[in-house]
Amino acid sequence: KQWYQRRVAITAGISGLGDPISKVRSSVAAVMSEIAVHDFPESWPGLFEALMELLGSGEGNKINGVMKVLDELANDITDNQIHTVSPILFPRLVTLFKMTEFGVSCRCRAISIFTIFVDLIAHMGSVKHDASEKLLFPYLPDLISESLRVIETPISSAPEFKLVSECVNFLAKLVQAYPKEMGDKVSTCLPVLWGLLSNNSATYVSGVANNPEYVEDEAGDSDGSAGGLDMLIQSIFEFIKGLTERKKYKAMIKKVLPDVVGLVISYLTLPEYQIEQWDADPEKYVEDDEEDSMNYTVRTSAMELLTDLSVELKTSYVEALIQAITKIMSSVGDINEGYNWKIYEACATALNVSGEVVEECMEAKKVEFSFGGFYNTVVLKGLATDKPYLQGRLIWLAASYIKDLPSPQAAQQLLDCIANSLNANTKPPVMIGAMKGICAILNELESDEQKAILHSHMEKIVPALFELASNMEGDFLILCLDALRVTVSVRPEIVAGEADKVNAFLVDLFVKHANETFIIATVNEVLMTVADIPECQGSIQNTVVPVLLQMLTTDGPTSPKKKGEDDIDDMKGDVLELMTTFVRKAPLPLADKYVSDVYPTVINLTLTCKKDSTAVLQAGSECIRAFISRAYDQISALNLNGLSGSSYVLNLISRLLDPEVAEYGALYSGKLISVMINKAGPSLNINEILQGVLNRLTTCETPTVQQSLLVVFIKLFNHDLEGSMTFLQGLTTPSGENALAYVLRQWCEIQVLFNGEFETKLAIVAFTKLLPLLITGDSPLATIMVSDDDVSLETGRLLRSKPGSGPVEVPLPVKIFKILVQELGIMIEDKQAEAAGDEDSEDEGVSDDEEYEEQTLTLAQIAAMLGDDDEDDDDNKDHPLYEVDAFEHLNGFLSQLSKHGAYPSMVGQLNDSKKEKSTDCDSALIPLLKKTERGRANM
Repeated sequence: KQWYQRRVAITAGISGLGDPISKVRSSVAAVMSEIAVHDFPESWPGLFEALMELLGSGEGNKINGVMKVLDELANDITDNQIHTVSPILFPRLVTLFKMTEFGVSCRCRAISIFTIFVDLIAHMGSVKHDASEKLLFPYLPDLISESLRVIETPISSAPEFKLVSECVNFLAKLVQAYPKEMGDKVSTCLPVLWGLLSNNSATYVSGVANNPEYVEDEAGDSDGSAGGLDMLIQSIFEFIKGLTERKKYKAMIKKVLPDVVGLVISYLTLPEYQIEQWDADPEKYVEDDEEDSMNYTVRTSAMELLTDLSVELKTSYVEALIQAITKIMSSVGDINEGYNWKIYEACATALNVSGEVVEECMEAKKVEFSFGGFYNTVVLKGLATDKPYLQGRLIWLAASYIKDLPSPQAAQQLLDCIANSLNANTKPPVMIGAMKGICAILNELESDEQKAILHSHMEKIVPALFELASNMEGDFLILCLDALRVTVSVRPEIVAGEADKVNAFLVDLFVKHANETFIIATVNEVLMTVADIPECQGSIQNTVVPVLLQMLTTDGPTSPKKKGEDDIDDMKGDVLELMTTFVRKAPLPLADKYVSDVYPTVINLTLTCKKDSTAVLQAGSECIRAFISRAYDQISALNLNGLSGSSYVLNLISRLLDPEVAEYGALYSGKLISVMINKAGPSLNINEILQGVLNRLTTCETPTVQQSLLVVFIKLFNHDLEGSMTFLQGLTTPSGENALAYVLRQWCEIQVLFNGEFETKLAIVAFTKLLPLLITGDSPLATIMVSDDDVSLETGRLLRSKPGSGPVEVPLPVKIFKILVQELGIMIEDKQAEAAGDEDSEDEGVSDDEEYEEQTLTLAQIAAMLGDDDEDDDDNKDHPLYEVDAFEHLNGFLSQLSKHGAYPSMVGQLNDSKKEKSTDCDSALIPLLKKTERGRANM
């Protein structure tokens, strides 16, 4: 049936693209595009030629129909296909973009398609360096000149807003991808864009923001695609953001920065249509009015631009912001007249989103700005109005600057205002501002001494938050819980006095919202904070734990929205993570509730869950690790059906190492095994366990799981290198390969992908112990050949060599040396970046001659971002190497190694970039860091 429907669509589709009715053309184009994504080019070889024939027909309907298909299909064109497509398609697109006969929509699609292809071709440059010159550059002069002509032409109709917007988007993409080629084109179009921003500012404020009759996205093309002034302004903001990333263009922005900031503030004006939506649904206000909101509007776009300007331009930006706000506030009329209150709110929002950088500049005395004066002249005046959106914003703003308020009395007045705003009768925007204000205050006040000013108000604030949370849903509830999370620890005795009530409420929320990931995460954080209060431990055991146990032992859904097996597994994973926290924080010895009830339930669930229940396997193994780490003797003494509690752990380890069990289920198996070896010691049959780890390692394809298993051996190497090596020499893989050789080779090949500071440090220290053994004497291990291919990501898979080239291998000692040099280089770069972060970096940015692809993340950076923060792992803190400074250790080792006779030959096998870091550790690397330190000292 599907095949028949596809054939019919293909047969009828081509002619349908020329239908005189626009909606019919759109529908046919959508169907054809969907089929083409799967069938083109293999199963639909004639599609492109047929489309090109229609594109050259000269008939408007057919041309517009084809452009709709191409617009949908452009994102799915690959780097292999673009070589065939571009020579035929690009000249026709350029012609259509310059023609007016076929309408604005056709021109919009033409330049939009080019914007997509610019991104694709620019990224291809990392592999095919001449791709841009061959495929794109021949067409850029015409495209750029026509785009500039379009944005310079006065807009006479609503659809033309979209055309100008698409041209700005195209130019912005070119600035990002090809800054050198753009050159003076930027200086040509900037005045035009400033003019568009300036000339349309008053129109936006009066015609959109302050127009009760305005309908969102009322402008668009004939197909209903969004257009209008909103889209144009957002496109210009994106263009400006791109300029701030380049040194050359930063200078252009700085020249007009006060004017730019002033214009952007005007676009922060709250739109009436949004106020109407928020009044009807206050939760939407929480969701929408953030710079990272999924609802992308002119206001959120302006917030995002101000944030980017503050980060990139720092002091220059803050000076411009203060100048712009001062100018705006000096000319505003009575706050109670008309929409003047919105001007106050816009200025407050600008200060709010830029707060971090503003405070940095104030503390460093780089700018002259008195928030106390702003508080007295603007904040107090705004709080006295009856405008809830202004009041809420000003409460949040003042809270963010609580250390800069004019007097202690002002701080107390603000706290009174916040406490009084936390009740059901308060208008939602004010209540939201109060909750955000609490979070801001506790982010600002770090020491217990500073937080003392909050103590008396917490008696009212904490109960009020719990009361409000009981009647909230969605983002509103998350915000309230977040405020609770930070306030509970300020006066823990308040919560302790009502521990049973508090815990019962929180666990009820957990059950009720078991399907809502973000809410559950926030509830968990509050419960974890409560678990830090010793007086609440008994209540947790008696009130929370029984409910969680019931959720773990229930086969069906505990929530009406949790119906699928995956949903139930995810829910049980959340419960197990929370239970792990309780076990970690409970006083020792563990209460009988944990040992006799929780442990048997968790171990049974983890042992009997389905082999692909990844969430349960991971969270369950982590919970069992917490039990073994904190209460091994209690668990060992436990008798479960004739076996000790620790015997069940060995059964769990065997299950996790079973190749039939989901690979990701074994993600934390290495940590569990290491803790078990450490606690049980000689009583374990370590041969059997390590053989199981080895066997599982040979079947793994996921680097994070491979790392987890390899770290078991790495820890043994650090504990007793020679003994562990001798032991592994006696084991073999299932294919008969020597275990030690296999482990060393696998370890070297994925070291670049290690994540977590502690486990990376373990690997580095182990390598520094191993390398001297390999280069001293005649160790047979020194002859082991290890892959030296660069690791890269392509089509979502890890590749270790470039297509068409053979594998590259080097001796094990050379590979280890290369790894250590690379690790030291990464540490140096991190230290330099940290030092640079302490400086005013407004003159930094990507230089104009840097390639597009160099702005992408490396695999090591991606791995670090995705990895766990293992420095905070409680079990790691007990390890002998926890306090070792990895940089000092490695730098010292390489300095000593440079005196070894084998050093020159190993350096000779490094590439040029690594040679620069290793030619002489004492004379090259250490001075590099000293230069960094001098830079700090001279700030």
